[in-house]
Amino acid sequence: MDNKKEKTKWELDYVKKKEELIKFLELKDNSIMVLATSHNNKVLARNVLIANNELEIYFFTWGHSRKAIQIQMNPRVALCKDRVQIEGIAEILGNLTNDNNRKYTDILRKKFPESIALWENFPGMIIVRIRPTFIVLGGDVGEEPYLEFLDLEKETAYAERWAYY
Repeated sequence: MDNKKEKTKWELDYVKKKEELIKFLELKDNSIMVLATSHNNKVLARNVLIANNELEIYFFTWGHSRKAIQIQMNPRVALCKDRVQIEGIAEILGNLTNDNNRKYTDILRKKFPESIALWENFPGMIIVRIRPTFIVLGGDVGEEPYLEFLDLEKETAYAERWAYY
């Protein structure tokens, strides 16, 4: 039973998986992710520009946008890009130009200097922070499909064959 193909579930190195995910988020190719929000049985999904600090994820939007309103009503959100699915809790930090948010604006500015230069002068632009709680990554072991799970609340990582998910 030491062969991964024969197992249905096996433990992974939590720290290593967390570091791999941080590298994934930092790639310029992964700057756009799909954000899903919901409230009152209405689910919306749209692309957002994301920047990260470790596993914290940030984006900016209009404070009166539907996503901002849904986040105020239900902070549970999901992000996805390719084979990465992220569940988390969103928090509206306030205006993009607020002095208290300078650290977060600078994180976004480092990755998107042109976008921040354009949008920071518009009143009503806010920063949203997402703290991931659970992450699922798709993968293959040879011809055997599996999923990797990173539970950030329990600080555990494991993989399971898709057939058992």
